[in-house]
Amino acid sequence: MSRQAEDLMVRTLSDASSLFGKERYKKALEKLDKAEKLAEKTKRTDILCRVLLQKGAVMNSMGKPDEGQDLYDKALDIYRTSNLNEQESSVLKHTLSNTFSELARHFKMADSIENAEKCYLNEIKVYEILLEKDPEDEDSNLEIARVFKAIGDLYEYFKPEEMDLETERQYYEKILDIREKAFELLPDGETYIYDLAYALGKLVDYYITRQDYKSAIQFQERVVEVMEELIDLLANWKDLKAKSNAYDKLGSLYAEIGEEELAQEQYSKALEYYGMIFDDELWPFSVKATLASELMERGKTLLLLKKYESAKESMDMALDFLEGVDNEEPEDRTEESLDLASVILGEGYEEESEDSGYLAELAEIFREYAKTLSDLNRNEEAEEFTAKSEKILRKLA
Repeated sequence: MSRQAEDLMVRTLSDASSLFGKERYKKALEKLDKAEKLAEKTKRTDILCRVLLQKGAVMNSMGKPDEGQDLYDKALDIYRTSNLNEQESSVLKHTLSNTFSELARHFKMADSIENAEKCYLNEIKVYEILLEKDPEDEDSNLEIARVFKAIGDLYEYFKPEEMDLETERQYYEKILDIREKAFELLPDGETYIYDLAYALGKLVDYYITRQDYKSAIQFQERVVEVMEELIDLLANWKDLKAKSNAYDKLGSLYAEIGEEELAQEQYSKALEYYGMIFDDELWPFSVKATLASELMERGKTLLLLKKYESAKESMDMALDFLEGVDNEEPEDRTEESLDLASVILGEGYEEESEDSGYLAELAEIFREYAKTLSDLNRNEEAEEFTAKSEKILRKLA
């Protein structure tokens, strides 16, 4: 192809894109018809396919979806039936994929979710054709998963601010279906794991709102299952914490339907992941001190819910960690983290607070915890917490 013809084709495509962006569709089509003839004349298959995709986008924008898809399909058929060398085939694949992505972004900015999704779905077809040509291609599934993620993100982006409950359920089920497809292709991709867990969590919250706890449990069990993939990937402490949270939520749901043994089992599993963090020298002391504080608060919350055994396990793990602080003398311990340790231990709580409601609640927590310790034959500790409870009650009196 002569340099002059190539320059003319590039200018014509640029003019068509500009007209398309300005919604001057008929003028854009005139330019694209001219570019199509130039591409056919110069045997530039990649340019021809780009022109066809742009014409399809114009047709979709004009409210002619069938004609638009026919043009998309025509370009895809050229790729499917082409007999090009490896380099030419690669250029054509990238042209189709990149053009569909560009058009999807255009339609997203134009608030056209339907046309944007259509472009993404057609981009997936590019990689499906590649798999037909080369079933051993390792990158195609990765690219298909990437596009499914983009579709899921698209629906998250256009989520209506207000939905009735039934519409909300259907909306999140659609997102869930898309996230599942990406996850199935790349189950060891951290991004896809979190995306799927988030979509499942939205349906958990939906069913909690409806007080349909059995349905919520089914989806939360799936969250736990999906999050397990992170642990298999030698997860960092935040992943371990996320997994712990998933078990805690499942435990609370079992408690809602009176399945106390199953609830206790989930609370105990949640603690296992805290234990993994405390036992791993890789994570800094400041992180562990913060998590120990969270464990103490978790224990107090469980005590108020009368989950005494689970509360004891939570507080014991926090206290066991703190008891080893002085002996270990970690290199990264700071004054701030040591102050936090004092707060965790509850030093000065009854002297500093003047809130009688808080103090009465705290006294009840200590009293109930002492009863739990006594039942477990941990009498010395039981006496300690009984004394704390009585001290607070004397102050209130």
